Amino acid sequence: MKPDPNDDKPVLLKAIELILAKPENIRAEALHLLERYQKRYKADRTEDDIREMAADKIISNYSYYAAFSGGATALAGVVPGLGTAIATFGGAAADTALCMKFQIEMVMAIATIYDHDIREEEERRLCFIIAALGTINSAAKEGAKRIATKAFIKTAQQYLKGATLVAVKELFKRVSITFTRKALEKAAPFGIGVVISFSANKGLTWYVGSKAHDFYKTN
Repeated sequence: MKPDPNDDKPVLLKAIELILAKPENIRAEALHLLERYQKRYKADRTEDDIREMAADKIISNYSYYAAFSGGATALAGVVPGLGTAIATFGGAAADTALCMKFQIEMVMAIATIYDHDIREEEERRLCFIIAALGTINSAAKEGAKRIATKAFIKTAQQYLKGATLVAVKELFKRVSITFTRKALEKAAPFGIGVVISFSANKGLTWYVGSKAHDFYKTN
């Protein structure tokens, strides 16, 4: 009997997968947004400019989604699968998963804008990797400790050279530790499990989005 590949998945990753929107829906919405911008600006903007504008809009939208998400319990009847995630993994894990859900969906939308097909499993794994790296990097207490854009892109590319599923599992173990530590410290930028901050969630999601944008417009 083959081992179940899900057995060693971090709890956070399992919770996120329960509540993540369908890739085809994320893709359709992103393409619709891009088409709207193309129709509106094609006369006086380049295609690169239009993609930049669409990506910026995606980052803005998802930053506000994350900011307004609040505690998972309050949204259990709104976000599909969230009630199950709370019952299965607990409120703290579901709170973290909800924040990460918006970040991963945002990365998937940006990937779509730049012609990556998120219906493919490897492309989705890349989105998970980028979202996790952005979150871990953002958690650095001092700006000087945060890796520069070129280093971020190089790190993401390195993970793609190996077993991507293993990379996703390992990165989300680190994300779980990061969120847990911040919650115990009751300090910015996370505070998951204590009080979820509007500005902290918005800032974190915007930061992850900016890193994803940097990656996809050059890859």
